[in-house]
Amino acid sequence: MTRKFNYLAYLALALILLQQTSVLAQKIDNYKYTNQYDLIENTVKNENNFNGYTNYWHNNYNNVYRYGNLYKMEIPDIEKTILQSKVDIAEDFGIPGLVMQEGFISNLISDEYITLNEPSLKNLEEALEKNINVIVFVNPNSDVGEKVMAKLPKTNNWTNELTSHQFNAIDFVKINAFYLELNQTKLFVVSSKDKTTRNKFKTQIDNTEIVIKKYDFHKGWFGAFTLLNSVTITKGHPIEVIGTGMNEGNSWFVFDGYMDFLSKDEIAKWVKKVDLPIITDVGASNVFGAKDYEGFQIQQMYDAESWVKFAKEKEGYVFRQVYDTLADPYKYDGYFANEGNKEQIDNKNVPFVLKTGALDKGALSSMVLFIEKGEKLSQKSLWNAILDRREVGVLEQGKMIGPATYRNALQMLVLDRIFLENYFGDPVNVVAEVKGYNLQVTITNTAKVPLSGTLEIALPPEIKIEGKSSVQINLDSKSSKTQYFNLEPEATATNNTNPIAVHYKYNGKKKSTLTMLDLPPAISVHRLLYSHAPKVSYPVTIHNFTNKSSFPVNIEVVNIKNERKVVFKTSQICNATMGTFKDLLFDLKLRAGNYKVKVSALGLNYTSQLGVGKAKGKPTLSEIDLNNDGVNEYRMENDSVQVTLLATGARVIEYIIKSRNDNILFKLWPKKAIDDKRSFRKRGYYPYGGFEDFLGQGSMETHQVYNSEIIKKEGDYVQVRMWTDYFGNRLEKTFTLYGNSPLLEIRFALTFINPEANMLGPQPILELGKKHWTEDAFMVPEFDGINEYRMKPEKYYGQAFDVKEGWNAGYDTEEDITFVGAFPVDQPLFLHMWMNHPRNRDAHHYYTEFQPWLPIFQKSTMYFSYYIWGAGGPWENGVQSLRDLNLISTRKTKL
Repeated sequence: MTRKFNYLAYLALALILLQQTSVLAQKIDNYKYTNQYDLIENTVKNENNFNGYTNYWHNNYNNVYRYGNLYKMEIPDIEKTILQSKVDIAEDFGIPGLVMQEGFISNLISDEYITLNEPSLKNLEEALEKNINVIVFVNPNSDVGEKVMAKLPKTNNWTNELTSHQFNAIDFVKINAFYLELNQTKLFVVSSKDKTTRNKFKTQIDNTEIVIKKYDFHKGWFGAFTLLNSVTITKGHPIEVIGTGMNEGNSWFVFDGYMDFLSKDEIAKWVKKVDLPIITDVGASNVFGAKDYEGFQIQQMYDAESWVKFAKEKEGYVFRQVYDTLADPYKYDGYFANEGNKEQIDNKNVPFVLKTGALDKGALSSMVLFIEKGEKLSQKSLWNAILDRREVGVLEQGKMIGPATYRNALQMLVLDRIFLENYFGDPVNVVAEVKGYNLQVTITNTAKVPLSGTLEIALPPEIKIEGKSSVQINLDSKSSKTQYFNLEPEATATNNTNPIAVHYKYNGKKKSTLTMLDLPPAISVHRLLYSHAPKVSYPVTIHNFTNKSSFPVNIEVVNIKNERKVVFKTSQICNATMGTFKDLLFDLKLRAGNYKVKVSALGLNYTSQLGVGKAKGKPTLSEIDLNNDGVNEYRMENDSVQVTLLATGARVIEYIIKSRNDNILFKLWPKKAIDDKRSFRKRGYYPYGGFEDFLGQGSMETHQVYNSEIIKKEGDYVQVRMWTDYFGNRLEKTFTLYGNSPLLEIRFALTFINPEANMLGPQPILELGKKHWTEDAFMVPEFDGINEYRMKPEKYYGQAFDVKEGWNAGYDTEEDITFVGAFPVDQPLFLHMWMNHPRNRDAHHYYTEFQPWLPIFQKSTMYFSYYIWGAGGPWENGVQSLRDLNLISTRKTKL
């Protein structure tokens, strides 16, 4: 009985468990994912409008959005903000009550017309019977006025949407300007109760028509800002700036980003290569349009006199701020304009320029120059227009400054809209981008009618295209089409920026833009390298620009004493598809000596400089946490020097010359900067000290803790590798202390994808002896000889050098301490010296920097090596020691 009961109990339990499992499985199967992710639907919107006075009269129409309650943002109400700008524009030429139909001016001037002022109904109808356009000025209360105003839809009065403060003025007068159509004939109506207001509007029509008939309009960007030649960073290569501006109808560009003046000839060359009908020029801070910038040192332009003097010597133009009374004693060519000085810019008979700025700020300002019809746009006519004040500055939201004749005409055309859109090609939007070796061109028809045209690609000689470079593109209204082209670069395209012009021709017009295929060198190596015998690790990166997927990479090594005899050669097969790159590592078996290494691949070759020393000495390497932060430092040491490495920033923080017991590098770490708690402090330069890099300012490296590993802990050299990844941009540094000598090597390897990070500035921050002062002499090998520079206790200053040899030296004349830094001379754009002063906002200390500014390329791995030699005794000995090691490179010609 008991056994039967147990059996039944077990059976019941099993059934219950099976049932529960079934139910559980059924419940899981029935669960569904419910998506409540809808950004717009889940956004709460409130208006935040203001029409009145704070410290000036103004109107704001903004929308405030909340998402998830705590996320909050405010953006302008696009429609109301544009409508308010129409009121503001009309107010600027004295008719704030103007409501003008878009297309009024463009349709009026497109054909002949008769003008009638307060005609009778009979006279008006007689004129209309002639089948010619008529413009009539009427009082809305007259017979004619009532009749034509009855044709105007009540919804036309968009001012009802606004609560502008202007509408409350006691002398506010409404005036309507619109047109009526019958077949091909148009009746243009200007209606207002106030005759004076009607006459004002007629004056504006007449002025606009005169300006249109007499001048061509040339829109451009003055003070377009890039940082192509700087260690600081912003969005936009000059070619990207030009392409963006051309798509907006620009025909000229004047660049003035920091060091943009160095690209004067290069920018002109890019434009010429693809035969673009645009004008480019450059400037720097206050000076523009100089015939050249030879000898220009921007960090030594201390006062107004220096700017004016340089401009006149170089046949350029110099500008000042309106409010700068210190500039009054000097003869300037004009003012820098801004909205706050509209009164002076509008009314004083002084030329002006309005800066556009960088792409990451939207490039919202522009200038329009008025050049007489028949006169070609050139640098001469561009500057003549500026100096003659045939110019208008256009600020954000269509605000304008400049002489009334041109400003009012342009304002009338902004209210018209149609004329300017057609004039500058807005019905077509052209965007071009190169991804890999593929050119993508997107054409958008923004018009309400279909478009039919031809897309043409203009290439430099160094690039070919697979298939046709011209295709027919037909677009429906408000539609887009993307066309793809495969690019085929020649060998001469490598290590170059290759411009690509894109043109869309339609209805007798042309809309253009510009893009580029920016290619690295096909062969990338360390241009200057040192190692110990008998084996040299020699990295090579190949960028494959051909359609071959497998090819040999050959290396031949010759001794510099007998370059005809190959002492070592080797080869590897590289597998890389077109447009990709491959890192290779070669082992070169060499005796001690000075060599040249020739790398050959894909029909190209590159020869680098190599020093190989004997394997001797016993340096040591240890890990130690000096500041107890949980991140180890690395201490390298031999008979000559003691070197300390920080993983933070992958920097050398100490280089102590034992014979002088002196760290030749400035060092604040582990102390904090005195302004460490300043808002957004990490976005500025932060003075840890040591040997570090500028990669932006503040540098993206400054506070980054690198991955670290000891490669070689003992033997004839010691070595530490540090590396990190900045969101797809890999940077690796390898530090090597050789034998018992003072020689410290820092090898860089950069594989970058972000184009804005285009310059690296490795720098020893020097503080020789007890302090950095006037007894410290710094030597630079320039083309006119070795020149000496010293700090100035009263101020900071900088200088860019075109060096003949790849080194610079420092010498403490009182404590007999030498520093020498060596680098491949042909790799930097220039060598930059900075004598710092405690007045520096970010670094309140005296010290000296010497930075080789290195252009960074993408689509490959870039290599660079820097050598530090510190010792007691004359600096000449240090330079000679590096020369003996084959670590002094020489350039025969200036940059």
